[in-house]
Amino acid sequence: MEDKIIKVSETIKVNDSWKARTESGYLVSSNKTKCIDLISHSDLDENNIIDILISLHIILEAGLNAFYRNMVLMSLKKELGEFEVMENVDRVSFIDKTVAFIYFSKFDFEGKLDEAKKYHSIISALKDFSAIRNKLFHGHSISTIFDGEKNRHSELKGKITLEMLIEQMRKFRFILEGMRFYFDRLQSSMTSSGKESFKKEYLSDEFLPHLGTFADVDVKE
Repeated sequence: MEDKIIKVSETIKVNDSWKARTESGYLVSSNKTKCIDLISHSDLDENNIIDILISLHIILEAGLNAFYRNMVLMSLKKELGEFEVMENVDRVSFIDKTVAFIYFSKFDFEGKLDEAKKYHSIISALKDFSAIRNKLFHGHSISTIFDGEKNRHSELKGKITLEMLIEQMRKFRFILEGMRFYFDRLQSSMTSSGKESFKKEYLSDEFLPHLGTFADVDVKE
């Protein structure tokens, strides 16, 4: 009997499933550029200071919201819709997310409890930092009344000074410095290089000049 060899050709179809997500960082990057441009001026007027204050707040709030959103997405274990998760995270204020991050995360402070206690105050610093922005965004009066003897300024106008701007910049730096401190000590599966990438993307204040450069800045009325 003659053996017959039958060749069977099998086609195996492999489905490679992958996806990528892009996210706009325009709000943060454009406002950093605006800050750099305005702060480089040798003299600032009231409108410049208002623009810088608003830009600093946008950078901080949008950056922290993106930080927390991406942290949550990285740790997802269940098959949940990513957009639904992002929307739920975004509904929580950036201050409340920071409170939850500090109180409910696990950290290894490596004997630096004094620093942890110091940076715990970024919660109150966030609230103080946001107060001026809230008044600006809610349209509080920026006005002056001359009664024949002297100028009287509205509460908000009286606060829009170079000294207040410098104080806001100090708070901005302190908040992000504290966030980097906590994030460095966060117990997670993220690698050191991954943490560095996150800090550079969401927690950096390198675009701001040293506050000493403001010594010779004048404010125009």
